Amino acid sequence: MRKLIFLILAVCVLAMAVTAQKLPKPTLLSAPLSAEETKILNAGIVHHDAKRYDDAIAQYDKILAGNADATIALYEKALSQYAKGDREKAMETAYVGAKYKSDELAMFYSIMANCLDDVGKSDDALKIYREAESMFKGDIGMARHLASVYYNIGVTLVRQKKYAEARAELKKSVETNFSYASPHYLLSVVYQGTKYKIPSFVAAARFLTLEYNSQRAKTAASILTDVLKPAGKDPKTGSINIFLDLNAPTDEGDFGMYDLLLGTLTTFKDEKDKNKTENQIFVDAVGTVIGLLSEDKKLKSTFIGKEYVPFLTQLKKNGHLESFGYMVLYISGKEDAMKWLDANNVKFGAFLEWAKAYQPAK
Repeated sequence: MRKLIFLILAVCVLAMAVTAQKLPKPTLLSAPLSAEETKILNAGIVHHDAKRYDDAIAQYDKILAGNADATIALYEKALSQYAKGDREKAMETAYVGAKYKSDELAMFYSIMANCLDDVGKSDDALKIYREAESMFKGDIGMARHLASVYYNIGVTLVRQKKYAEARAELKKSVETNFSYASPHYLLSVVYQGTKYKIPSFVAAARFLTLEYNSQRAKTAASILTDVLKPAGKDPKTGSINIFLDLNAPTDEGDFGMYDLLLGTLTTFKDEKDKNKTENQIFVDAVGTVIGLLSEDKKLKSTFIGKEYVPFLTQLKKNGHLESFGYMVLYISGKEDAMKWLDANNVKFGAFLEWAKAYQPAK
């Protein structure tokens, strides 16, 4: 108990020190690692992954003894200190790292904020991110870091169950860096949990075009397939039951018409579709949703209409619908979808390259 109290007090003291002064402006230049230093870093990461945190920290200190500006070593050291439970030292190391312009900059802020969040000081964690936001805003060269800051604010707000506020920050992250996968993922999860069907669908769709081989991808694929799951049937009459949620939120757009249609897209078959497989019908359903969104003029002024609809419209226009649809099916557990992906590997590869390179029109 004494140890816990001391730890919390130590972190609180450091929290006051950090929040009492502004975050350091990143003005120093990061130094690259030599080949030998890279080997030492990799050895440290092996120790970290094996939970030998003291050994990992010792490796990173070897690098920093001769190359104090190696921000990657500072970051890995702070990460190991944090994983070890030494939040005070992790914050100290991250604070030093935050003085440098580097690829790790946003992650230093994240470590500092996480240390505070872990001991219930979420408001102080948010202050760190807000300071970082004010530093990065208006600096085009810092857009990637700014997007990460917005995402981390969103994560903190989700932990506090402030979902509307979290959505606002995650949307800023998407608008700042459309190629950053994480905000799309968390936005899709938040949308789904707060009854925004179509918004969850489009956010999950963009995420999957950026990250498709992870546990998060499986979750995103399940969001997509859940939105398009067939409408339920009455066990007695066999008739299809379609329900409209009159309490569904409309502040991201009015999708009532879509809700009525979604359950039918993978249920009804026209005469021309009678020989199509379930997979083909699913791909067609995705295409139908994209087509409807593309033609919905009421969405043009909304976040969904500005960010996601143009991307999905271009995806379909460029002939990538099948690649996307079969990828979603495979990720969601439909093993037979791999047959199409294997038979069309060149086409599928072109789709992934296009999705990775896509940038919204300004």
